Amino acid sequence: MIDLKFVSGCAVGMLLAVVGATPVNAESRMWIDSAASKRRTCPSFECGIIGRFFFRETVVVYETADGWSRVSQYYSAGCSDGRSAFVDSGRDDCAESNGIRNGEFAEWVRSDFLAATRPDNPG
Repeated sequence: MIDLKFVSGCAVGMLLAVVGATPVNAESRMWIDSAASKRRTCPSFECGIIGRFFFRETVVVYETADGWSRVSQYYSAGCSDGRSAFVDSGRDDCAESNGIRNGEFAEWVRSDFLAATRPDNPG
């Protein structure tokens, strides 16, 4: 994991261009606009599911990449015997391809499940 706090602004732009991510202001709050939104270990449908979001729940978007938004800081994946204790379904292996690096992961959600304004009441 690269700690962007200690990288100069120019280097951050170059790094983000290389990895394909877009930085977002840490105060960028969004609303969950779908009852089907799942928390994933990385920005892919192939990654493990670690829970769900509630409709109209607010989240902070830390970065976006290829139609996905990271909505948490990185934290312990609870790895034991190569498996994450936090994965509810899907891939639970503690591997970089599952978003788990050095025993940590962050929560990701599809960006199209987010809204800039609070969604109206259903029905």
